[in-house]
Amino acid sequence: MTISTSFMKKRIEKFDALFVLFSAFAQTPFIECDDDTFDDQVYAFKTEEMAKAFADSYSGRKIGLKVIRIEKKGFQAFFESLYKYGATTVMLQEEGLPVRVQLGEIVEKPDLKALQEDKVPQANPALQLTAIYYMQELRRPIERDKEEKQELHELEEEMVHNLFASRFIVVFDVSEVKGTWNPRDNKAPAKQQMLKLKNDKFVLPVFTELDEFRKYAARFVKPQSKVRLVPVPFDKLRGFLPGPASGFVVNPMGFNMVLMKERIEWLSKVYGTPAGEEES
Repeated sequence: MTISTSFMKKRIEKFDALFVLFSAFAQTPFIECDDDTFDDQVYAFKTEEMAKAFADSYSGRKIGLKVIRIEKKGFQAFFESLYKYGATTVMLQEEGLPVRVQLGEIVEKPDLKALQEDKVPQANPALQLTAIYYMQELRRPIERDKEEKQELHELEEEMVHNLFASRFIVVFDVSEVKGTWNPRDNKAPAKQQMLKLKNDKFVLPVFTELDEFRKYAARFVKPQSKVRLVPVPFDKLRGFLPGPASGFVVNPMGFNMVLMKERIEWLSKVYGTPAGEEES
């Protein structure tokens, strides 16, 4: 661990709390690409007043931001989680102007490749980052000119590339299954929990990584339930869709991307067929 790492950790550890900008559109830390360094950066502040003042400076651009308080005991876990979102830098304001701090100067970088390739994926930073950028922009309540529409299209294209290349966690409640459960056994009494949209259609929640499922489970899964997590590549997802469902919702407690069957077909036509799926 370098001297700068030790210095920054000790400096931050003196804070009583951190106040972090979160995206109201993606329900994740607000991430912005710096125009000069191209760092994917998040914003953290020593006081709530600093955070709110900085957030107010974005109001004219219709960027929805909220301030989240991180307690001292949660500092380590928060900074470690930023790697899974694809962030590289923290803009930290203690006094005066924010100071750019590389994330590696605060916490050690995990082996993201190993986490992503684990039996049940524990990370997917490329998809998280590109989806966050896309959803942050898509949900801005603005009328876009030609250039802004092209920028949104480019964000979507990059996100879809990672979407097609990803594995997702599909969840089954096997509380009523006797013996060993086989996910390919359609007759086994396993259940899939669905979410209802405002238009009364149902979607199946799927997750890019284990932590996203845990956030969902804390709210929607009963503690006594016995669940099994099945990793599924994107091109195989539709085979796990229960009859009543009209599509999927990816990371409902995060960037909350709804993908209806028709939307998936449209993305496939516009951006190419997902790997492993043949053209019809």
